[in-house]
Amino acid sequence: MARVVFVTWDGGGNVSVALTIARVLVERDHEVTVFGPASLRGTIENNGLGYAELGVSPPPDSSSRSGYLEEVVGSAHLAIGLRSLITELRPEAVVIDCNLSWALQESMTAPAAVLVHTALGLYLPVWQPVIDAANRGRLAAGLAAFEPAAASWRSRDALIVTSVLDFDRPPTPLPANAVYVGQVKRSYRGGPSSTIAPGPSTIPLVVVSYSTDRLQNSPERLQQALDGLAALPVRVLATTSGTFEAERLSVPPNATVLDDLLHDQVMPMAQAAVVHAGHGTTLAALCHGLPLVCVPGLGRDQGPIARRVAELGLGVALAPDADAEQIGAAVKAILDDRTYRQRAFEFKRRCGNPDGAVVAADILERMGSRSRQATGSH
Repeated sequence: MARVVFVTWDGGGNVSVALTIARVLVERDHEVTVFGPASLRGTIENNGLGYAELGVSPPPDSSSRSGYLEEVVGSAHLAIGLRSLITELRPEAVVIDCNLSWALQESMTAPAAVLVHTALGLYLPVWQPVIDAANRGRLAAGLAAFEPAAASWRSRDALIVTSVLDFDRPPTPLPANAVYVGQVKRSYRGGPSSTIAPGPSTIPLVVVSYSTDRLQNSPERLQQALDGLAALPVRVLATTSGTFEAERLSVPPNATVLDDLLHDQVMPMAQAAVVHAGHGTTLAALCHGLPLVCVPGLGRDQGPIARRVAELGLGVALAPDADAEQIGAAVKAILDDRTYRQRAFEFKRRCGNPDGAVVAADILERMGSRSRQATGSH
């Protein structure tokens, strides 16, 4: 049995990736503790994982997101707490979220992995400016600047990328420690999910799924999609992703709105999906052969992901402020043009069906085993 620590933050898609991998380790009888902000405590403990408070909780509204990200990335005080917790728990493997520059700068006595929850090559160019902004604040306070993301990520024992190489535009050369483990299929307990009846197979089903991050999802945003699909001859299955009450929506007759959906249950029945271009939802749809209409949200990687979907001919990329008419027209275009579906099925075939959480857990197990051998512990 190994002791494994995950260091994470409340950013949306990164949470489901980390907790799903952590649950695989727990199922293999390893001891896992997740360091995260108080806002994640309930979710972490509901998944049967150990918890220790470390980090900042998100603000109540998106207007404060920029300052929040700078604290998430460049905190000047959280490293003290991290060192104390690591000394207390003495883990044999540590997994650090790629966004936490303050944690990545800390030396570790145990092997450490960087966890990238999105497409590495698409993400690096848009995340580095966040580190640059944090560095300006650090330098003004007389603190040393963080290394560039590309340097700090490749400096650890493993760089676990929970994406598919065929989807990404990987950096050249690829870091020697990088491993693309594939899609992490969401199995963590984010809340109760509803059972879906198949419905008439002759009427196309369109899934609408936006972010689980409250700062990136709203009733107004989902309402635009519902309104755009209301007049189309389709069935609509939409989710609030647990970020607000469905009662705040005006739901058209052809739509059903639920708090949460299981991708593996719903997407095999669908013919198209409207998404926020979050990496997890995007890959879940594409790995089911489902073409996409992407309406990017606030996430740094969402614009590049939407453009990559369009570039590969796997869907349509709209502007973040796309209106109902544009969303409806894009869905109609995908349903009317069978080549979108054909290309999505070909993408699914090339990617196979790897379980990224299992592959990542295998890597962490090997790290923990090497650590125990080095220290002579059992």
